[in-house]
Amino acid sequence: MGSDSPVKQVAEGVTAALLNWTKESAKDVARKFRDHKLSFVQDSEVIETAKEQKGTTEYSIFRHYVTDGDLCVLFQMGLTLRKVEADKDKRDKLRERVLKKFGDEGLHIAQFVQNGLFGKYFAVIMERGLTSEQISKEITDLFNNIELTNSYIKSVDTVKVEVETIVTRIRSRSPNTYIISGSSSAIVKCRQVKDRVMANISGYTVESYKTDTKEIYFINKKSIL
Repeated sequence: MGSDSPVKQVAEGVTAALLNWTKESAKDVARKFRDHKLSFVQDSEVIETAKEQKGTTEYSIFRHYVTDGDLCVLFQMGLTLRKVEADKDKRDKLRERVLKKFGDEGLHIAQFVQNGLFGKYFAVIMERGLTSEQISKEITDLFNNIELTNSYIKSVDTVKVEVETIVTRIRSRSPNTYIISGSSSAIVKCRQVKDRVMANISGYTVESYKTDTKEIYFINKKSIL
């Protein structure tokens, strides 16, 4: 039978169609899987905003070093919270849904990103001359222990209590970096907490970032600088 026989042509056509269908089906499955991971948001407009965040430089940097799926989604949610910050209704609903899905720690991770702390933190660790693997471990450890390596000071907080909590955490865990931050009406308390913490620990230096509405202090272990 000739190479261009009708039977062979039909067979080749069916094979090509099946291969194309398989490729398209795989893409569709992957897309549906990605969309499913954001279904808890329950707002199509906010979901689209969240998808857009994956194209940002900040997300790309994070994704390069961190492979954990939940951490990547929470980072995405933090960027999305920042994007919808001016819309109180969308912002508050998204916070509630992140809290319901991932709990207090998950929400704190998202808010850490929302408040712009990751970019400042990344700049700090880049100065240490770490390998890619070490940077990955640093970032992953920070996010997996966000409750023990980060304190966001609020205006209702008691300075003495916050200082005791932070000093205990630093002495017991000896983290490479501990972050203290505050904004608006809590800036003065944030500064007081930082000053008293530094007076009660040794082996650390402090690096600060300040704006009119926010202060961030990175308490870094001396031996790794």
